[in-house]
Amino acid sequence: MRRRYSLSIFQSIEYADEQDQLQLSNFFTFMLDHCTHPDSVSHIFTGPSVSQVVDEGLYLTEFEKKIDVPDSYYGPRLSFPLTVEDANALLHAFRNEQLLHARYVLQLLSETRKVLKEMPNITHLSTSYSKEITVCGDLHGNLDDLLLIFYKNGLPSEQNRYVFNGDFVDRGKNSMEILIILFAFLLIYPNDLHLNRGNHEDYIMNLRYGFTKEVSKKYKDHGKQILYLLRDVFSWLPLATIIDSKVLILHGGISDTTDLDFLNALERSKLKSLMRPPKSVRDRQDQVKERIPTTRPSKYIADHGVGGKTHHISSSGSTEPSGSNLAPDPALKEWKQILDILWSDPRSQNGCTPNKRRGGGCYFGPDVTAKLFERYNLKMLIRSHEFKPEGYEISHDGKVITIFSASNYYEEGSNRGAYIKLNPELIPRFVQYRVSKYTRRQNLRERVGTIESSALKSLREKIYAHRSELTTAFAQYDLNGTGKISVNDWAAAMESVLQLELPWRMLRSQLAQMNADGEVDFMSCFYDLKIGQPVKEVQPALVETLCRYRKDLEIIFNIIDKDHSGLISLEEFSQTWKLFTSHLGIDVYDESLDKLVLRIDYNKDGHIDFNEFLEAFHVVHRLEKKAHS
Repeated sequence: MRRRYSLSIFQSIEYADEQDQLQLSNFFTFMLDHCTHPDSVSHIFTGPSVSQVVDEGLYLTEFEKKIDVPDSYYGPRLSFPLTVEDANALLHAFRNEQLLHARYVLQLLSETRKVLKEMPNITHLSTSYSKEITVCGDLHGNLDDLLLIFYKNGLPSEQNRYVFNGDFVDRGKNSMEILIILFAFLLIYPNDLHLNRGNHEDYIMNLRYGFTKEVSKKYKDHGKQILYLLRDVFSWLPLATIIDSKVLILHGGISDTTDLDFLNALERSKLKSLMRPPKSVRDRQDQVKERIPTTRPSKYIADHGVGGKTHHISSSGSTEPSGSNLAPDPALKEWKQILDILWSDPRSQNGCTPNKRRGGGCYFGPDVTAKLFERYNLKMLIRSHEFKPEGYEISHDGKVITIFSASNYYEEGSNRGAYIKLNPELIPRFVQYRVSKYTRRQNLRERVGTIESSALKSLREKIYAHRSELTTAFAQYDLNGTGKISVNDWAAAMESVLQLELPWRMLRSQLAQMNADGEVDFMSCFYDLKIGQPVKEVQPALVETLCRYRKDLEIIFNIIDKDHSGLISLEEFSQTWKLFTSHLGIDVYDESLDKLVLRIDYNKDGHIDFNEFLEAFHVVHRLEKKAHS
């Protein structure tokens, strides 16, 4: 029970975070479209040398002329075309935590793009050429999982074929190494190793979830070129794979408007990021915006869709708000078709409804699956995209299989990873595993305790970031001003604000105190939490807003910080923050912001050390602090 609710907390917070990301994506679009100096936003992906690197006519020899590999470099030295020996050298180097030199990374990416461009949107495979095909799910930068899969199942080859079903990057610390290994085997065995695009093969997602930061840190001199080339490579990844005309493999799922023929015919590389819809779609959203009262995203983020405003993704495939009479747009259809297959999740109830927990894609029921299978004569859908404690899950009467290959995803010992072996009879065989470092030394009770502690810590941080809204919600039930409300009312208030769909009554004992009459002291939710360095004379709402959008601000200010010095001018800080709060509909007084800016300019040099700023607005758990003092 404790393990189950701990994993529910992790997953609910993860999906709420994705909603924030989808909402933030609209702010990126807003900045890129309306900022007076767009270069200040996009510099991380551009520069005088970047366009030369992504030039289609740039040959391997050009990289050799432009980028020197010093004699002191002791990692793998690649020559193209690649061989199995090169792949083995990469595996050996990465096991020993070596980096591949930037010249070889750029050469590898350039060659990978050439191969991917020749591939169709939907790849068709047959089991008649090999005894089995292995299907792997999300890896999310966990190199140890990939190495363990290869150890247990063998390296890719003509006799050992693989399909990797997206989300190779983000969250984990070795996303770059995973890409290099997968792309190397793709170049060696282009007919035997296949890659599908996931929702994290997206440069705006990468800004929030760690991959951009990883590349910039590992490749300081050539990070821009690598990231720009990766943006293009990601857009050329195939969208789906079909085995023996019966098994459909794609990252997320389907909707009631999914059209495989349409998906196979569109120009997939046009959509570099699903977080930034085509311009024609954004123009239409602006037209709609003029007709609809502005929502307040800061209140109930969970009700917001991809664009940051309340949307209804209808069965007709439209992402316009209900009541819109705008004409259908081909660009909108392309965007939504890909969005649905990369972001959707199955559910047990019939129908197709907007995926409000994630903020994008849909929930599709058994009837939607049956309809697609009948139309295309399919037998099975293999998808990934969702954490599963056992590494896989079977749903829709055996027709839909979720495969998740990143073990220890939330916390050490939180879950197993798995992959699928498909034989010519298309009968799936599941292989489970868990990369073990520390968990072997813990018994089951200790492992569950570690997971529970980490989950509750994340949840408490979420609670503190919504303190004002929760206090208001609690007060609506506390008619006599006693500071005490019933457990039912407390649970209702928590869900109304946080929208996490958690078992609040069960969690109450871990989050709030109860008196002898069975009433909850609702302010006790915040007793053991505080902001790291309290800033006096600044309105509480501003402090909580900064805490809540801390991750988002880190992305924005890392982009503004062109020289990666960690310092940002007071003017840049103020202008960007005002733009950010205005776009989200958050009321912050200029005077309060000015006070804050002046207070955190500690040495009065006109710049903010953003690392210190971030540290000032993280939640401190007082009990933990006492335990460590």
